Amino acid sequence: MLVPTSSRRAALAGIALLTRSRPAALACQWLLYGAVAAAGPRIIPGSRVAWTPPGGTARWGELAARLGPFDEMAVYERPQASRSGVAAVLLRGGRPAGFLKLRDDPAELDREERALAAFPDGLADGFRVPRVLDRGAAAGWHWMVIEAMPPRPARPPHRPRIEAIAGHLQRRLAAVLPRPAGTPPHWRPMHGDLTVWNLRKCGRGVPWLIDWEDAAWAPPGADLVYHAATTAAVHGSSPETAGPAEAVEFWLRRVARRSDADDDASFNARLAEALRAMTRPSSSPPRRRRW
Repeated sequence: MLVPTSSRRAALAGIALLTRSRPAALACQWLLYGAVAAAGPRIIPGSRVAWTPPGGTARWGELAARLGPFDEMAVYERPQASRSGVAAVLLRGGRPAGFLKLRDDPAELDREERALAAFPDGLADGFRVPRVLDRGAAAGWHWMVIEAMPPRPARPPHRPRIEAIAGHLQRRLAAVLPRPAGTPPHWRPMHGDLTVWNLRKCGRGVPWLIDWEDAAWAPPGADLVYHAATTAAVHGSSPETAGPAEAVEFWLRRVARRSDADDDASFNARLAEALRAMTRPSSSPPRRRRW
């Protein structure tokens, strides 16, 4: 994460890029946000570096000319060695003008653009999604600019209606996602990355659901299983419910294919354990109600 230090407002937009989920981490983020708002960007911890644009200055300049007016960025570079790409909040006068996704391969952006087309106004039942502002290719890259979230720390919503959210997005995606040949007839569309760090509450109103690059077809209940398992992995707890066996196996196979060299390898190990726990019978006796 590279936070601009040219102005207080730009630095706050960069700090807001963090998607922390644990209460202690969220509290620290808000403390830093408040401290920068009061004292300015000079108090941000970490080393001061000059950002080197990917591909070099000339190539970056060719791309920047296509992106519309902006004067600086807050940059997020993916920590996974197996997933290349850069994301950045484009800033104009310190205010977000859009969220840039930059990829060598257009496949992820194609999936996300197609999925977001199911929500042309950005609104859905119980959540909202970013609208696509622009899309193109330049300097050998593929890029997309989408609506940026408000520039303040966001949190996971308290007790989100995950089943309702998953059901609604499933119905919307069914109209825009092509069903690949050989897809089992009972599979349904999924968001593909429905997690506590992608479902974010930012002030009042409904939460934002972001990062639709993995939208695809999957076994029924895939989004519910992944949300439950990633929540358990983040908080170091056990999943509260079991999951459909086919959906659990689907995610176990996907997690097993992730690289052990990635920075989030330890998280993936916890995630796999949470998924396996969703297939085990509970050791506690079922609760009964006396009438």
